[in-house]
Amino acid sequence: MRRFAVVSFLMLALIALAAPALAGVGVHAGLTVNPDDFLVGLHFQSRAVAERLSMVPSVEAGFGDVTMVAGNLDLHYQFKTSSDLAPYAGAGLTLNWFDNDDNSETDFGGSILGGIMLTPKFFLEAKLGLGDVPDWKFYVGGHLR
Repeated sequence: MRRFAVVSFLMLALIALAAPALAGVGVHAGLTVNPDDFLVGLHFQSRAVAERLSMVPSVEAGFGDVTMVAGNLDLHYQFKTSSDLAPYAGAGLTLNWFDNDDNSETDFGGSILGGIMLTPKFFLEAKLGLGDVPDWKFYVGGHLR
């Protein structure tokens, strides 16, 4: 339980540090592979860090094979297109707390990601996990403001 409190504190501190630069909040849901979990999360879209580059911190909870709580700090690079669809790619860092019936553990890792903004509010995204984190994450999300 102590680890859960430390991980939760670190995730909230990360979000609090990023809060002044945040432009919008959103929700996302999807699936993870290894562990096989259903995932729900809350993300914060930052104002541009550089041209077409934004920081996207998020917190997630997964339920299924194990219980997972994750804090992520991603960078998204949005490609310039003439279409209404807006593809992006990026990478990020993640801190994960896993709990199963026998024990719990906290792991640090990274991810490589890609996604597409279907409209200014809705997106699809996939993440390849690097390290002791879920191998894949697939989700759909939306920006609330």
